[in-house]
Amino acid sequence: MKPQEGQIYHIYNRGNQKQTLFFNDSNYYYFLKKMKDHLLPYVDLLSWTLMPNHYHFEIYANEKTVQLIDNRIIPISCLSEGMRNLQSSYTAGFNAQYDKSGNLFHQKFKNKLVGPDTKTQGRNLLHYIHRNAFEAGLVNRIQDWKFSSYNEYLIPERPGFCNKELAMQLLDLDRRSILQANIDPTDFPALPV
Repeated sequence: MKPQEGQIYHIYNRGNQKQTLFFNDSNYYYFLKKMKDHLLPYVDLLSWTLMPNHYHFEIYANEKTVQLIDNRIIPISCLSEGMRNLQSSYTAGFNAQYDKSGNLFHQKFKNKLVGPDTKTQGRNLLHYIHRNAFEAGLVNRIQDWKFSSYNEYLIPERPGFCNKELAMQLLDLDRRSILQANIDPTDFPALPV
């Protein structure tokens, strides 16, 4: 992936053969620790959710995101390296815990550039990500899914992973519009998971 500075991306992946990635809360928290260690140093995270067999991130590519790691045969971006490290380190820990081996994730992560109407499409993506567990029938209310950024926005003083101020600026949002998350699912194309 060759990200462009100043752009918003939807990054996602699922378990290999749609297998479960997270069996319990400790698995989710372990993945979030890996996300903090390997992804957050290189991106501005706008929204995220972890589902039992997949994840979604909405990121803003900043100066660090696009920097290249030159000491490689083929230079790669810090974003690609961070995602590689996130998935491989989570897989190593997961496989050790459950006495498994092999690939946990379906190939490498997928990414889509958000645009050309970045504000509208980025806002729709944020709502899509926040509604994911609700739409899948895992919870009755969006705020009941604890493994998404929705509650970071619901309780502004709560520490979290997202750059909420940047998200509100880039996507022309106010707190009320973020919290409503009442969008028509037909406003955005079906996204593979």
